[in-house]
Amino acid sequence: MRIITILAMILLILSGCPYGPGRIYDSFLGQDMTLPKVLSYGLEDNQTFKIVYDRVVYLADAELDGRKLKGNMEGSIFDIRLSRTLSRGERAILSVTAETEIGNTLRSSFIVIGRNEDIPHTVINEASIQGTGDAPDRVELLFLEEGNTAGMVLRDGTAEGANHSYYLPQIDVQPGDMLLIYWNAEHTGDDTVSGNGHTTHIADAGSDTTLSGTNGTLILYAEENGDIMDGMVYTTGDNPNSDGYGNDRTRDAARLLREEGQWAGEPIDSNLVTSSRVLARLPGGWDTNTSEDFFITEPRKSTFGYPNEYFPYEP
Repeated sequence: MRIITILAMILLILSGCPYGPGRIYDSFLGQDMTLPKVLSYGLEDNQTFKIVYDRVVYLADAELDGRKLKGNMEGSIFDIRLSRTLSRGERAILSVTAETEIGNTLRSSFIVIGRNEDIPHTVINEASIQGTGDAPDRVELLFLEEGNTAGMVLRDGTAEGANHSYYLPQIDVQPGDMLLIYWNAEHTGDDTVSGNGHTTHIADAGSDTTLSGTNGTLILYAEENGDIMDGMVYTTGDNPNSDGYGNDRTRDAARLLREEGQWAGEPIDSNLVTSSRVLARLPGGWDTNTSEDFFITEPRKSTFGYPNEYFPYEP
């Protein structure tokens, strides 16, 4: 019966057409046929997700980990109420379907991570950037106040240019505690070391690649898409095509750190760094966001897992 109806409609259309050359009218003439674009998005709090589109759309559907949320809303800015309050560091998938006036549909999925409102002031304390099998690449963080590390992110570059991103787990820390991160190798032994009233936590970043040798950056973010907490820029300065930063990735990351007020002046000169001579911050968490905060240790004088001591290498 449906086929007969469709055929009848076609016949009616044809019967209304003039003989000879005719004109075809586009019913969408003047309509915007492009898909809507997401301009910005993110958690407002741990139960509200905000998304902004470039035009008015109909929010047809929203799901958190497959569970339907409230839809059927129209506008360009939406505060989507989640079905539960995310705990700090908790990861979930939010899927949103938006439709334009003429039915063009955009379905977007976002990884949302529960925000941590208790992030401690933290600095990059020590780094082995020329690791070997016996002395692998490692990064040590020093916590300067009480807090919890859930959701913090350590990257070997910017969000766009990093080879790897390490999301810190939930760890309650006190001032003077540290986190020792094995970048591309698994550590053996205990997960914590305690002494002098402080605790060093030990973790694996799980990177498939090493750090970027003697030309690179380390950037610590408070959270995904969040503020930069600290950074370290180091280079041999042997590539004039990258403004003396060794490569474009290092130059771009250094530029970002300067724009965010997390670096000033020249990068750390890493020409003398080896697997046994590493980059270390001056004892006590000294932090002026410059290369003057760091020194290269004497061979085999790194202090990973323990408070830094000042043993500078003097060639």
